[in-house]
Amino acid sequence: MASSLASCAEILSRGRVRHHVDVDEDVIRVVFVTRHYRNLRGEKLAIAQIAMPDDGRRCRVTLERAFPPGSDPAATCLALCRAAAATPLVGVEFDSDFENVRMFVEAVIEADGVLTRLQLLSMLHGLIDAAEVWQVAVERVEDSRKSREKGPGNAA
Repeated sequence: MASSLASCAEILSRGRVRHHVDVDEDVIRVVFVTRHYRNLRGEKLAIAQIAMPDDGRRCRVTLERAFPPGSDPAATCLALCRAAAATPLVGVEFDSDFENVRMFVEAVIEADGVLTRLQLLSMLHGLIDAAEVWQVAVERVEDSRKSREKGPGNAA
């Protein structure tokens, strides 16, 4: 008995979590107001997407375009990989074709099981909590780059 987007939507509705089911893209979107995390527009908002790939045998929660790759995408990705190593269950991916730095959490759902309310909400909140903390790592990469560009003889 695999889980489905409909079952995820039902869990969110019962928990009074506002969400939008995008039937065309086969995802659910949930918007969070954040304290530190800023999206690419500079807003303190995170939009999590819930998908159920593999016929509902996995639940994947992502923040697409979570951070700008910056002028040094390799340094940004390295900083985020280090942050991911210190953050249980949350990972990072970089899609160079779209310059998309994506955060994600995945859970496998056994063939005879279902995704539980606690699992789904833990995945969502864990991802958003990580985004709040990882924001600092991304800012440090950009600050470090700016200091290198200034150099000791170029201080303003």
